[in-house]
Amino acid sequence: MALVEDELPVYRGELFLEYHRAVHTTQSEFKYNLRACERALQTREALRVISGNFEPLDVSESWERYLFALFHDATPGSSIHSVYQDLNTELSSLAERQLALAIKEWLSSSDVDASTTTSYTIINQLAWERFDVVELPANVQPEEDLFQGQMQLIEGKTYALVKLKGLSASPLSNQAIDTSTEMKATPKSLSNGIVNAEFDEYGQLCSMSIHGERMLLSKDKASSSFSIHDDNPEAYDAWDMDHNIIWMQQNAIKEPVVLQVVACGPLVSILRSEPISIGINRSSMVIEYRLYAKQDSLQVSCSVDWNETHKTLRYQVQTDYRGDVARFGAPFNFVDRSQIPQTHKEEGQWEVPASRWASILNGNGDGLSIITQSKYGFRAKMGTLSFSLLRSSTWPDPIADKGKHTIKFAISKHQNTFQYLDDGNIMIPTAAKADCLFTKPLVLPNSPITAIPQPYIQFEELGSAVPSWVMPSKESNSFCIRLHEVAGANTNVSFSTVPHKGKVVSKVEIVNFNEKILSELESVDMQDTLSIYNVQVGAYKIVTIRVSYE
Repeated sequence: MALVEDELPVYRGELFLEYHRAVHTTQSEFKYNLRACERALQTREALRVISGNFEPLDVSESWERYLFALFHDATPGSSIHSVYQDLNTELSSLAERQLALAIKEWLSSSDVDASTTTSYTIINQLAWERFDVVELPANVQPEEDLFQGQMQLIEGKTYALVKLKGLSASPLSNQAIDTSTEMKATPKSLSNGIVNAEFDEYGQLCSMSIHGERMLLSKDKASSSFSIHDDNPEAYDAWDMDHNIIWMQQNAIKEPVVLQVVACGPLVSILRSEPISIGINRSSMVIEYRLYAKQDSLQVSCSVDWNETHKTLRYQVQTDYRGDVARFGAPFNFVDRSQIPQTHKEEGQWEVPASRWASILNGNGDGLSIITQSKYGFRAKMGTLSFSLLRSSTWPDPIADKGKHTIKFAISKHQNTFQYLDDGNIMIPTAAKADCLFTKPLVLPNSPITAIPQPYIQFEELGSAVPSWVMPSKESNSFCIRLHEVAGANTNVSFSTVPHKGKVVSKVEIVNFNEKILSELESVDMQDTLSIYNVQVGAYKIVTIRVSYE
């Protein structure tokens, strides 16, 4: 043994070789800007399709720059400080520029009727129907005599409730929505008639029901809490989080918190705390809870001034969902991991990378979900679902994550499929909720009315398939929509297409990622100018539909 001991490998820390665990959380601002770029680029592509401009983006000026930012070590959060100074500025600028170009192209589209304007045009860049509450820019007042919906003024901002078809644009004045909701707010509760949430003396969620179903929050201990953990990895500071930080934790909020009612219906109800002292180095946090009319998610925002060193801030929800697995989101899909402690290997993988969401489940697939705007590091064990908010490693970036952050996420019931309720409301799959919550409809003031009587493609039935991507095709006069099956079950999709600029649909095809034709779809029905199609999407499959015009 002594003859070869210098050649033997030396293990430090846990007996788990992959050190990249903290990378899911480190450099929070950079990860926020990455997601902002994704949303902006997808919005620009979707607006081209909605307006009938089927010209693909110049990849070198759009996606290439975003994709280059994914290289190692930038995205993991283990680059030096100057890298993030440059990339955060560049990615933030790229997101703003892509949105500005999307709007500019929209206003110059030949489908826009410049002879007539409306106070606001509302654009849904997502491919499915949804309710939403939008903020109206302050410089233009809507035609109140024409607007048939409901509005609410909160802290000088005007909000309006809208119901939008997928891939649609319409004047705000077209909205006529029944807004008879039971919005209620007290310092310890919020309700919108769909979600009922109660909070304890520390301002933390302690009870919740959705559509009359009680969420199984634990009664044995605090149901939800913000916690601070010592975070001194044995090696590889920005790359690793040692498993023992889970037990080296303390409640971030140590004194009772009074939540104040900021707004109470008819569209938005808000509870907000005063600044709360957290940590040991003058860090602070303001917590805000929101419920919107017609929505089934409790939205949470925490504004953090983070000054800690070698600490991690996390959020956790204690539940009685004790199935074998928890579900962790990938972009429009998921992976299942055991939530039951097993071997050292599983425990070494204690923090799971996930994009957009994670759900803790019981044996029949019911559960609770956390949907995030731009957070990626989750843990789910023995009924507890948690995720990391901020870290403060010191190498190779000595001031990583120091400063002010606004972190947004939502808590909701796990949902596998699109479901249309008798009252006209819509239940959205968990895999699609991040886009619903954090990709807001575009609101264009003083905008020409766009002459789109109905979307070029409209989904009547989606089941568990999420139309995640809408883009102009490589082929002329064509566009593509990509579907992801998100529940692990075969599902049927039904959709209709309409003529475009006097041209009729010439063919509807299933193509692969490179737009190679796999099969051609035949319409199953005709209704006026609509052509109806059905397509079967297999469990976990990705299907791309291409619609071409003569």
